[in-house]
This record gives sequence, structure tokens and C-alpha cells, in this order.
Amino acid sequence: MDVATSQMLIEMFGNVDVFLIVFVRVMGFFVILPVMSGQNMPIFARIGLSLGLALLAFTSNAIELPPYQFTLVGFSFLVMQEFLIGLVIGFAVMMYFSIFHFVGQLVDFQIGFSMVSVNDPFGQGQTPITGNLYFLIVSVLFVWSGALHAVIEAFFASFGMLPIGEAHVLGNAALTFFIFEVIIEYFVFGLRIALPVIGTVIIVDIILGILVKAVPQMNVFVVGLPIKVFLGMIVIYLTIPLLQAAFGFVMYDVIGTIWNIIGGMMP
Repeated sequence: MDVATSQMLIEMFGNVDVFLIVFVRVMGFFVILPVMSGQNMPIFARIGLSLGLALLAFTSNAIELPPYQFTLVGFSFLVMQEFLIGLVIGFAVMMYFSIFHFVGQLVDFQIGFSMVSVNDPFGQGQTPITGNLYFLIVSVLFVWSGALHAVIEAFFASFGMLPIGEAHVLGNAALTFFIFEVIIEYFVFGLRIALPVIGTVIIVDIILGILVKAVPQMNVFVVGLPIKVFLGMIVIYLTIPLLQAAFGFVMYDVIGTIWNIIGGMMP
């Protein structure tokens, strides 16, 4: 073991409270970060990544422990605050990923797939088929495009912009309103992505309504459901290539949102 490694280990064990606090912030981030959370990644892999990133942050010059009352209550409060910082930053990414789940739910409801669900490894529940398809495609794009690295880089920068114990998290009204704005934007953008399928189904419903008036004995449910499924599948097939462009727009917004959230928590 060389001198530099030995010195680093001595410093880490001498400041184990600092390292634990850094690790807690990283864990709060990875607990909710898409692709890294849920059963799609083993718990030991997440812990290993968190330890690695915490070690990188700890050995950088950005970590300084402010004076605090070295008691169980004081340390617990500091740990809770740092966990919330990581959780809030990860929540911003998770909300934008949830757009594509929301789009899938809208699409499945319109074309009649809402009665069929599959297991969701991210949310630990049942999700519509199209929502799961969109989420898996976006997850691949998230890793393949390098967006995951950009998100982790922005999170790593939070250690320099938000010193330990100095972030304004609890009682931050401006941050709360900004998160509500992100949620509203999430619904609006989801509706815009699902609009081609929704518009197609509305046109089909109008045509079927006219046909029912013209031919009252026609069973609109038996005729309409296969038509909606068929046209809906065609529109989904035609719009899937556009997901990459939508993903690029969403990820650009995600990075900006992370920086705004970090700036909103600055002391």
C-alpha cells in the first residue's frame, strides 16, 4: 500500500462522521434515481456505487464539515437533512421519467389496454403495457446517450454548491413551489406526447357516433374496440421513433431542473 492510499485511509477513518454524511446524501439520490432504483438493480450494486461516489466526493476538496453539536440528535438531524438533499435531486429525475409512464397510461386507456397490466420493477406495482414499453425505451436512452453521467455530474457538483449542513431544505417555500411547477409541467408534457393517440381515438369515436346514429342496430362496442386497438397500435408504431427527440427535450429540461433545485437550496 503506497503512502497516498495510507494517508487517505487515515483521513477517512479520522473523519468517519463526514464520510457517513456524504454517503447518506449519495444514498438518498440513488434510492429514487430511475434505472438505479427498484429491483432492476441489485441492492449491493447500488450500495457499491454509492460508496464509490461518496469516496470520490470525500477525497475531493469540496467537502467541509461545518461546526455542529456532536450529539446523537445533532448528528441525526444532519443525516436527515443530507438524505433529503439527495432525495429531492433524485426526485426531479424520477418525475420526468414518470412522464412516460403517464403517457403509457393515457394511451392504454384510450385504446383499451388499461385492463392489461404487467409488473413494474421500478414502481414495485402494476403498470400498463405501453407505459412499461416507453419506460424501458427511455431507460436505454438514458444510459446510452450519456444522460446518466450528466445527472451524476450535476449531483456531484452539489457537494461544492451545497456544503454539508448549510443547505436550505426544510421550510423552503420557493423550492416547494418550484417542485409543484415541475409536476404541472410533467402533466402538460405527458399530454402533448400522448396527443397523437388521443386525437386518433377521438376521431374514431366521432365516426362511430355518426355510424350509430345512421345504423342504430350496430354494436358499437364490438366494432369500435378492435378498430381503436388497431389504429392505436399503428400510431404507437409510427410515434416510437419520435421518443428519442422527446427524450432529448426532457433530459435537457431535467438537467436544468437539477441545477435550479441545487440553486434553490443554496444558503
